[in-house]
Amino acid sequence: MMYTVFIVLLQIGLNIFHFKFALLFFVLLPPILGISLYLHLIFKSALKQIKTIGEIEFTRTTIKKRIGDTLVEYEVNSIEKIELQKHIPALSAGISKGGYFSYIIKIIFLDSTSESLVVSDKPVDKRVNLSIVDTMKTLKKFIKPEIIIKL
Repeated sequence: MMYTVFIVLLQIGLNIFHFKFALLFFVLLPPILGISLYLHLIFKSALKQIKTIGEIEFTRTTIKKRIGDTLVEYEVNSIEKIELQKHIPALSAGISKGGYFSYIIKIIFLDSTSESLVVSDKPVDKRVNLSIVDTMKTLKKFIKPEIIIKL
């Protein structure tokens, strides 16, 4: 987005006010870089404040959801479809394999009820480098319910 703002301001300065390119470039570049760095640091600190409150485990026959002290198991046979969509973008490549910090999983049951969960792209086990998108793609091969990945 900041790139677009930079280009628009550069074009306005060149075409409307007839400023020299070098002057305009060096006048616009520091504020744009400063604002970008400031926003990056704010968002990064906000993402670090997000705490894990549970976990979700997928098997061939069940989906186990643990939030706090509560454990709920859903039989795969009772699920019509599972949808995965992007939620919060990752700020850098090291944060997420799939490019997003978190995703929303929506589980739609055969009785037309549904449940939505916000899940991190990082697995609980740090030794495994498997994103939620990879998990859904693998799960799609083994279970009957339709799995929709909206990327």
